[in-house]
Amino acid sequence: MLSLSLRRAGYPTLTAANGVEALELLETRPIAYMVTDGRMEPMDGFELSRRAKTMRPELHIAMISAVFTATEAEQSAVDKIFEKPVPIGSLVAWIQQA
Repeated sequence: MLSLSLRRAGYPTLTAANGVEALELLETRPIAYMVTDGRMEPMDGFELSRRAKTMRPELHIAMISAVFTATEAEQSAVDKIFEKPVPIGSLVAWIQQA
């Protein structure tokens, strides 16, 4: 649903089923923004973000989570955490500002 909402807002999207697939896309595609979930297996959103920023330091990363908070993002590679359910307008505004 998030991908569909972002496409409707005018942003092309790619989707990955997990962190490994996301890293593979980052290796081969020109990606400026990444939106990840916080809790995933086998790699959580913080680990994915850390690895992604190592690959692409300029990458903007947002996390969507019902569990993690902005305080937890302060010491991570995540630029912004949005609480679930994410208001798509807030996410789009963040993309436009970043």
